[in-house]
Amino acid sequence: MMALKAGKTDLDKDQRRIGRLFDDISPTYDQLNHMLSMRADVGWRKRTLEELALRDDDIVLDIATGTGDLAIAAHRAYGCTVIGLDLSRGMMSEALAKWESAFGWRYQAVQGDALRMPFIDGSIDRAMVAFGIRNMPNIGAFLDETRRVLKDKGRLAVLELSVPQNTIFRPVYLFYLTRVLPTIGGWRSGKMDAYRYLSDSVQNLPPPHALEAMYEMHGFKVLRSIPLTMGICHLYVLEKGGEGE
Repeated sequence: MMALKAGKTDLDKDQRRIGRLFDDISPTYDQLNHMLSMRADVGWRKRTLEELALRDDDIVLDIATGTGDLAIAAHRAYGCTVIGLDLSRGMMSEALAKWESAFGWRYQAVQGDALRMPFIDGSIDRAMVAFGIRNMPNIGAFLDETRRVLKDKGRLAVLELSVPQNTIFRPVYLFYLTRVLPTIGGWRSGKMDAYRYLSDSVQNLPPPHALEAMYEMHGFKVLRSIPLTMGICHLYVLEKGGEGE
């Protein structure tokens, strides 16, 4: 197998384009997550909710809610109030249908930009973003905006795919990510460009140590930094610090 390296390319993260991209792949997105994660994503979501230490009276914001899997799991396990936020109308339609099927009623879902969230300061107990931070055009601005809406000492969980650092597994996963996933995903959905973007977005995300430094720089304390499944995913559990921290 030829040596493969994680590539750095200039990605177009215009939010209107990203919204349309996810509209296009929304019917096959759940299959995509299973493919990207090698079907480990269900366990990752469970671990994310455990680390957030949710309570039934929490107001939880699920940023980049996608098809709603994390929101549904949070409400089912903890009974908390969940608000979903996503750019993509197609993804939110999928989420609303799944929520209604699971619980018989619809949850509060907002189509909007994670850099300009329509929530008042300090109104959210817990926030979470799964497989969404790599699509933010400005991660620092996203962190500032999330910090604004969180209550003091509120927690943010970031669950995101990453390129493994293990020298044996890394080239295997990169081959899968760059060759197998775009081919199969594009063939099944007819959206090859979308799957290439998703593959590139994983490779372009800063490594864990750089993200941890960014979180601290934007007013969050890193409580936990947890590599999952040989490093193909990473979970960060953050706490909003006070002014000046």
